[in-house]
Amino acid sequence: MPQGTRDASFRFMERLAEQGFGYAGAYLEQACRCSALIVGPDRELLYPAVVIENGSTGSPADIADPGPDEARYRFDASHCRLTYFIPLGRASASIVLAPVRKASVEETVSILDEVSAPLTYHLASYLSSQRMIRAMKDDASARLFENGARGLADYLATRQLQIDETGSYFITITRIGGGNQRYDWASTSESVRQYLREQHASDVIDIGIDEGFIHIFPSDYAVDDEGRKMPHRHFYDLAYHKAVHDRYNGIVTSIGIGRSYPFAQLGTSLKEAKEALELGWLLGKEDDIIRYAQLGILAILLDTDHDALRSHCEQALKPVIDFEAAHGTPLMNTLRLMLDHSFRWTDVSKLLFIHVNTLRYRMDKIAELLDSDFSEQAVRANYFIIVKLYDLLNSEQQSS
Repeated sequence: MPQGTRDASFRFMERLAEQGFGYAGAYLEQACRCSALIVGPDRELLYPAVVIENGSTGSPADIADPGPDEARYRFDASHCRLTYFIPLGRASASIVLAPVRKASVEETVSILDEVSAPLTYHLASYLSSQRMIRAMKDDASARLFENGARGLADYLATRQLQIDETGSYFITITRIGGGNQRYDWASTSESVRQYLREQHASDVIDIGIDEGFIHIFPSDYAVDDEGRKMPHRHFYDLAYHKAVHDRYNGIVTSIGIGRSYPFAQLGTSLKEAKEALELGWLLGKEDDIIRYAQLGILAILLDTDHDALRSHCEQALKPVIDFEAAHGTPLMNTLRLMLDHSFRWTDVSKLLFIHVNTLRYRMDKIAELLDSDFSEQAVRANYFIIVKLYDLLNSEQQSS
C-alpha cells in the first residue's frame, strides 16, 4: 500500500473510531459525490439515521446478499447504484452508493477499497459490542426468576415438567453465535434434545431462550473432564455435545456454567452463568465453555456488592474516562487493547490503525492520568481486572 494511501487509511480509522458510522457515511458521500447507505449484516441501518423514502440508494430490505462467486461489488446500471460488500464471517455488511455513473464505477470502487480495512475492523468491533449488549438484555431467562424460584416452578408446571424443589441444581446457559449468524433453530433445538436423550439425561431440564438455551442440571451431574474422576451418578459430556452440534448445525456457541445451589436460590446460579459468559467474551473466549467457579479472583470480586465494585472501577478509571469525554481521544479502548494484547505495541497499533508513536503518546497520557507505571506487571494485572469488571458491570447496569 503506498505511503499516502496508508496515511489516509490511518486518519480515516482515527476519525471513524471517534465519530462512528456518521463520519464514514459523510466521508463517502463527499469523496464519491453521491448518497450513501451503510447496512450491517443483519440489515441494521448504520448510516444514515433514516432512509429517505424512494431515495436513490433504496432501503436495507432491497439489498440482496452476494452470491458465492460474486465480486466484492455489484453495479446496477439501470438504477446507477453500486453495492459494495464487506465480508464479516459468514455474512456481509453492505455500502450502497447512488447515483454512480458507469464511467465512475472503477474510481468509486478504489475509494471504497481504501477504507474497507478500517471499516471492516470498526464493523467487527461494533457488532461484537452489540452482541454483548443484546445478550445482557432482558430475556426469557430473567423472567423465569421474577418471583424468585417460585416463578421457575410455575413455568415448569405449565410445561408439565417435574422438579424436586428440595434438591440442589446448577444452571448452564448456551448462547448461539452472534445476532448476525444464521442457523436453523428447529434443527438446533432437536440436536440438543436428541443428545439429552442419548445421554439418558431425562432429569435435565431444557429451556429455550433468546439466542440459546438454559439447562438445569441436578447437582450430582458432572459436565467437564474433572468430573469424570468424581463419583457422580451422571457424567454429561458438555464439550463433546458442543463440538458435535456446533459442527452439525453450522453454528458457534459459548457456554457459561453457574455453581450449584438449593432450588430456592437457583437464580444465583443463573446470574453466575450469565457473568461467566460475559467475562468469557471480554477475555476473548466467546466460543468456549466458561465455569464461574474457575474465574479465580474475578469470581471472588463478583461475589461482593456489585454497586460498590462498579463504583470502585469507575473511580479508578475516572481520569481516563473524563479526559476522553473532554477531548475525544479514545483512551479507554487503547488501554483495553493494550491490556488484552500484553502491551505488544506493533500489534495494537495495527489494530487501531495508528502509528506506534501515536500509541506511545496515548499510553504516556494514560499513565500520567492514572499516575501509574505500566512497565510494572502488578500495575498491568490490576488494571486488567479493573477494566474487565468495569465493562461487565456497566453492561449489566445498561441492560437493567
